[in-house]
Amino acid sequence: MSTQSFDYIVVGAGSAGCVLANRLTASGKHAVLLIEAGGADSNFWIPIPLGMPRLLGDPALAWLYRTVATESLASRSLVLTQGKMLGGSSSLNGMIYVRGQKDDYDGWAAGGCPGWAWEDVLPCYKRIESIEGGSDAYHGRSGELRLSWIRQIHPTSESFMQAAQQAGIRFNHDTNSGDQEGIGYIQGTIHRGRRQSTSNTFLAAARSRSNLTVMTGALVRRVLFEDRRAVGIELAGATVRARREVILSAGAVGSPQILQHSGVGEAAHLRSLGIDVVMDLPQVGRNLQDHLFGHLKYGIAKPTGSMNRKFNNIPVMGIELLRWALFGTGALNTTSAQILGFIKSGADQPKPDIQLAMRPFSFHIAPSGEVAVDASPGITVSAINVQPFSRGEVRITSADPNTRASVRPNYLSDHRDVETLTNGIAKLREIMRQSSIAPLVTEELEPGLAATSPQDIEAYLRRAGSTVYHPVGTCRMGSDDDAVLDPRLRVRGIDGLRVIDASVMPRIISGNTNAPSIMIGEKGAELVLADAP
Repeated sequence: MSTQSFDYIVVGAGSAGCVLANRLTASGKHAVLLIEAGGADSNFWIPIPLGMPRLLGDPALAWLYRTVATESLASRSLVLTQGKMLGGSSSLNGMIYVRGQKDDYDGWAAGGCPGWAWEDVLPCYKRIESIEGGSDAYHGRSGELRLSWIRQIHPTSESFMQAAQQAGIRFNHDTNSGDQEGIGYIQGTIHRGRRQSTSNTFLAAARSRSNLTVMTGALVRRVLFEDRRAVGIELAGATVRARREVILSAGAVGSPQILQHSGVGEAAHLRSLGIDVVMDLPQVGRNLQDHLFGHLKYGIAKPTGSMNRKFNNIPVMGIELLRWALFGTGALNTTSAQILGFIKSGADQPKPDIQLAMRPFSFHIAPSGEVAVDASPGITVSAINVQPFSRGEVRITSADPNTRASVRPNYLSDHRDVETLTNGIAKLREIMRQSSIAPLVTEELEPGLAATSPQDIEAYLRRAGSTVYHPVGTCRMGSDDDAVLDPRLRVRGIDGLRVIDASVMPRIISGNTNAPSIMIGEKGAELVLADAP
């Protein structure tokens, strides 16, 4: 491999990288190398939609980044799981397909990212997806990513849907139309009972092309430069050349880590580690944003009112596995949450800033990052602050590329985030008091009704809040001098180097970030090909 060269090298075969590999090889004109640090997406549980809890804590399949413990999160360190295999996080996530709000993208464009407004990205979304139902104005019918509406859901989920409407939240037929406000059914990356990752959709469509080379189990040490032009990458014991561009798609932790090890970042910090500086870009790794869960857990009177028994009873799980294997149906054929809503935290809030999620099962997260379903019947309802103000940083601490970077999200360091989540918890409690769902519940188990004051809820959020695994923003694009990338996703001051993944977001999207990451891959490929000589 040390003597080979390619037109494009894509580092990271995740949500965006697999799309890039597909689009850049489609014409047959360009030789592309796709490099993945993890392995194949061949684990038994990956295609099973609700096999997801068995994947999140597996170090063979995921980067289990330990966040820096901060006082704002009661001195806790969380496990920030990200996919480490073909398909990246799309191969282990909850399969919830959320685009975000029209205003999110229009805000990007107004803030210095022309070409990224809602009307600019909507065609990309339509190209990548294939789904039945919904308006043709908003949805694609022939893309590689096959989606489904999740409508065959647990009766307790339907009860929550009705209760939310009783509590004054309107029904929204399509939260992916750009108008999120309301509660509705989920669109999921599931087709005929099987997970639809970017590996088994976009990458699978390109694997037979002779101009695509896929390398797994290969950790990129750094980008190679001649003057200020990227000319290749260094692996352990080998280098590979890029005739046109190197594209980093290693995610919001991986991409800034590679840049810093390559000499692109805050000059004083890099020199302190003995790394030669190629380009002084102090914002590399900064602007880290993530969504945080505030959970309420309820006991359920009847075992059938919760899915907990199905997860914990081996014979019952065996039956469900058989139903899935034979027919692609049953309890395992669903997204991680079954109902989503988007509401405003207050009357003066201009757009929804809280996402509500409901699961007909209850769970806890082990310190190792593994997800375990509770033994007794229960459900979990959650509030998520989708527009957090807290900002963090990804920063390398060693010149050794094998040493993972320090990840400091600074969750809840901005008190406005606490206030938003507190309002979300109050709304969830109002929903759970409604007649459609209250008779099903025995008690509020966490935090419990003794937690009534804003101070009680704040203390609970700091000691129990959990990540939604949505890190973004660490290589943000923009037109200002501090931006890491320009709006065409080119690293400032460097030729032949782009970043195309969730790290480019100036501000986090309102909702789950996998769909926007796939769209960024599509939009990024369009920009790369438009700039090709």
